[in-house]
Amino acid sequence: MTLPQIRQPPWFPGQFGVRFSDVQRGLRWESVPIVIYVDHESAAANDANDGTNPEGPKLTIQSAITQLTTFQTALATDLSGSVIVVSGDAYTENVTIPVTAVPNCTLLGGGPNWYKPEWTATTLTSPCLSIECEGWVVDGFHFNCPSGSSGIQVRDTGGASTAYKTVIQNCIFDGLWGGLYGIDFVGAPHRVTVQNCWFIEMHREGTDDSFCIIVSDSASGPGNPYQCAILNNRFTDSDNYIGSLGSIRAWNVSWFQGNTFEEGLIAIPAIYLDLRGGTRGYNIVTGNYFGGTYANANGYWANAATPDSCWMGNMTEATPGTVGDNGYTVRTPA
Repeated sequence: MTLPQIRQPPWFPGQFGVRFSDVQRGLRWESVPIVIYVDHESAAANDANDGTNPEGPKLTIQSAITQLTTFQTALATDLSGSVIVVSGDAYTENVTIPVTAVPNCTLLGGGPNWYKPEWTATTLTSPCLSIECEGWVVDGFHFNCPSGSSGIQVRDTGGASTAYKTVIQNCIFDGLWGGLYGIDFVGAPHRVTVQNCWFIEMHREGTDDSFCIIVSDSASGPGNPYQCAILNNRFTDSDNYIGSLGSIRAWNVSWFQGNTFEEGLIAIPAIYLDLRGGTRGYNIVTGNYFGGTYANANGYWANAATPDSCWMGNMTEATPGTVGDNGYTVRTPA
């Protein structure tokens, strides 16, 4: 991902008569946004730092998010497009990006691979990260999902939280055989994209109530997530993959493509993809790999009230009436 990850000296010294040739705030998409660094392994890490120098980074992720808002207020300038680069091995925090935060920014894991940095919740009944502000990108973290909450909670309930246009990508959501949820949609977040992520070992022995991606509201009142995209993700060894509590709510006018729903080796999912709770449907479900048997009894459900417009072209085992001889789905599961 092309992002302004490094604040560095100019490649050449400032040139006389060339404006801005000595700017040292790093490579950025836009002229105004800034880069803030977090690295708990740095000897100089301190939340009293402003974090704009990688040699004097922030200690915690929450402090970096707050610092962006402080800068925006002080400068009276929109800092949308700013980036928080998080380096180091592992963090134990419950972090909130509040509705009052700077919108449309990026939280970027700066680890050596997609297993680092790891992120664990301090309080296991709260998410590692709660997103309540619009347009944030979360990229490159390994979430150890808590036993009583989620790795990421995306909240859009209107007013107090408006996390629409969120992008979550290149992350691991690891249940460690005890995590409750990977990503939790609360309210009706719309235009949320989840792509290139791996959901694994979301299993709670005895309750079997974990979900990789869930709409957790237990009432139909808040509405349904809509115009979302769930793309190119991998789902492995979990109680349930994608659905909602009691099948009450689900996605409308959304796109599910390129995902791999594995049959499971240790934890066999009860629900693979359940869209029954959507009030409008019109979801596109195509180009996925469906493990197990493509049928309602095996955990595949289209929208109940208004059938989804497309469940064709998914690779799966042959099921008479719904799967062609070539192994691709030709209609909604039954």
